[in-house]
Formats: sequence, structure tokens, C-alpha cells
Amino acid sequence: ATTNLTLGKYDDASTDECTAAIAEAKKAQIEWNEKGVHERAGIIERAADLMEKNRFLFYKAIMLEGKKNISDAISEVREAIDFCRYYAIQARAQMQPRKQAGITGEENIYSMHGRGVFICISPWNFPLAIFTGQVVAALVTGNSVIAKPAEQTPTIAEIAVDILHRAGVPKAALSLVFGKGETVGKQLIENISISGVCFTGGTDTAKKIQQSLQRNPAIIPFIAETGGQNGMIVDSTALLEQAADDVITSAFGSSGQRCSALRVLYVQDDVADKFIELVKGAAA
Repeated sequence: ATTNLTLGKYDDASTDECTAAIAEAKKAQIEWNEKGVHERAGIIERAADLMEKNRFLFYKAIMLEGKKNISDAISEVREAIDFCRYYAIQARAQMQPRKQAGITGEENIYSMHGRGVFICISPWNFPLAIFTGQVVAALVTGNSVIAKPAEQTPTIAEIAVDILHRAGVPKAALSLVFGKGETVGKQLIENISISGVCFTGGTDTAKKIQQSLQRNPAIIPFIAETGGQNGMIVDSTALLEQAADDVITSAFGSSGQRCSALRVLYVQDDVADKFIELVKGAAA
């Protein structure tokens, strides 16, 4: 990892810029929603194809800016592409109008539509995968998006947004806003014109966002993914060499800096001594 390399220069968005981006996104959402789920899903699938074609550009950015190794960079690009295709499939399936039970002579149709402007705030540890997952899920269901990536990884987000625009997402329907969470993120969340928030990060920050959204006169959906306490149980039926490899991969991959990392290991007494030696050796 190189820390003295300049990849780009980014300014924190001002309050006026945040307000203008939300106002523009609110106007654009109406037309974007009216395109219908099949057209939107097709655009997101085109974005997946473009990500695949430009995967080496992403590998480079993830390694230089995100400081990940080659195998983690490859896995992250695959995950971002999977998110695009998965949410396109899910949106097509779940947003079809459904006929509900009703009294004779009356037709009752249930359908889902976009809510409005979603604020998507993503972390530095998965600067492409989580960023992409949040953004495309909100877009394909008919919302417009203001995306605020982590301040440590703006270049990766910029490349992803450029690809989504090239795939057919209108620029007004997807805006990128740079800046710190405690300033720019706070300004975005406190705007009463927003209709939803997606956030991945610390639990303390999520609680602050929740409290802030309670001041909005509307009921704002808040989708938060925060830290985890992940355990693994190894009993006497386990193949110990394989289990030791999995412990090392989960606990120390990405230096353990992800919410899925193994935190607590429970080992059956019968195999504990041997297994602990294997894990100590592998860790060393």
C-alpha cells in the first residue's frame, strides 16, 4: 500500500450544493419512476456488464485507494456486479402488480413504486460493493439517489457512478456528493425532502441518524447495516485443517476490518488443544 500517491482532489459539498442536489433528484425521480421496473432493471443489468468490462479499472482503484490486495479487489468487483444483477431480478419479481382478494364486482390491485429521494451513505471497507449495493437497490425500485461515499474512497465511487450514468441512469437521478459524515452526511439526512436512508457503518452513527430522522415530519425508512459480533463453532466432526483455514480467512482477511469478520471462536474440548495449535501456526 502506498500512502503518498495523489489519486484526485475532492472538496466537501456545501450546504447549498446538498440542498440543490436533493431538489434536482426530487424532480428527476418522477420521470425515473415512470420508466417502470423492466426498463430500470435493464439499465442496472447494463451497468453490471460495463463493470465487468471495466473490472481492471476497478481493481486498480480498489488497490490504490482502498489499499486492498489483489484477491480482495477481485472479490469486491464480483460482489458489486452480483448486487446489480440480483437487485434487477428481485425488482422485476417483487414490483409486479398483484391482484388482491376483493368483493364480487370489485378489482383490487396492489403495486409498489419508488418513494422519492434516497440518501446512500457507504463505508471505506467495501468502497465499491456496499456503495453499489445501496445505490442500485434504491435506483431499480424507482427512487432517485444522492450517494455519499466514505471520505477515504471517493475515486472508486466516482468510477462506479460514471458507469451507472453510461448505462442509462439519468445524471439528475443519481448524484455523487463528497464530504465527511458529521458535516455533509448530516446536512443530507436533515433535509426534510428526503424519502429514505441507506447506511453502512458504526452503530453509534446509525443511532444518531435514527434520532435525526425522527425530527422529519414524514416517516422515513432507515436501512442500517452496522457492526457485528460473529462467532464460529468448531466441534469434533470438523475437518480441523479446513476449519483453521476458514478461521484465518474470516478473522484476518481485510485485516479483520469488515462486519463479517470472525470475532469469537468456540471449540469443543475434545479437539481444542489440537485446533488451537493449528490456528496459532496458521496465524503466525
